[in-house]
Amino acid sequence: MKNLAYYCKRFAELNVSSSRKRGNAQYKPILLLSVIDLIARGVITTNEIRVSDELVQIFERYWNVIGSPSYKGGLHYPFFHMQNEGFWYLKFKPEFNGLQPKTINKLKEAVEYAYLDSELFNFLQDEFCRKELIDALVAAFFSDNENDLEAILQIN
Repeated sequence: MKNLAYYCKRFAELNVSSSRKRGNAQYKPILLLSVIDLIARGVITTNEIRVSDELVQIFERYWNVIGSPSYKGGLHYPFFHMQNEGFWYLKFKPEFNGLQPKTINKLKEAVEYAYLDSELFNFLQDEFCRKELIDALVAAFFSDNENDLEAILQIN
């Protein structure tokens, strides 16, 4: 059974692209914050995370405040690559060609939805657990941006 501590550790150890010159590409942590935000607000109610306008907009809002300026934001990057993290899975459309989608429109054409481990999805329904998971992400990836983050996080 995967517990909350397990997911906090997974969130803190996300495999993010990194270069000495450009720093970390925070696509995955920002995608997770976006999904958590939409769950907290009741926009995502089932364990099917679709490439919706709401998700694209909130991802871009977070990206503009706490994203890595040396990287170009785009939901299609983390949405696809998050499946390497061991708790995020993709349900592909039958016509998916196996190639990584390079735009949001291509992502919508390729992927029906993403879904999480059921344990993780259940934790995200709980306000206390959500806060723990957000804290793990913030401490690992955004400790410099904590004030910016509090300004846009609508999650109490």
